[in-house]
Amino acid sequence: MNWDALGAIAEFIGGLGVILTLVYLSLQIRGSNRIASGHTRQAMSDFALNIARFRTEHADRYAKIASSEKLTEGDIEFLFWSHMQIMVYGEAHFHQFQLELMQESHWLGLSKFLTNYIDNEGFREFWDREKNSFSKEYSAWINDLLAAKDS
Repeated sequence: MNWDALGAIAEFIGGLGVILTLVYLSLQIRGSNRIASGHTRQAMSDFALNIARFRTEHADRYAKIASSEKLTEGDIEFLFWSHMQIMVYGEAHFHQFQLELMQESHWLGLSKFLTNYIDNEGFREFWDREKNSFSKEYSAWINDLLAAKDS
């Protein structure tokens, strides 16, 4: 066997090593992405659970707000922060979906919830005051929902 043949075999083995390394790295990246997506989904679920727990703990106050009784300053402040919680949660999901880190089926459920949520007591006043606290893209999406409700 001559040196050219040995060089060709070494190049082939080296090329095969590069290909195997690339396959291994792509599998590692795919696995890491799945793990990151799972962590993101878990964090979003934890956020939702905390909101649900908060709403359960304050069910009497929510019932008072829904009953159209005269609201105290404390009720109005409570309502403001309740809207803020939901909108922050919605924005987090919105951007996760935009980045393709969330399944469309998960986003569709939340987007339907938000579409109905904007009909809640005091939401429009909240939104007029705070819409600039959110990203331009999310604000535009909420504004489109509100416009569709108005038409």
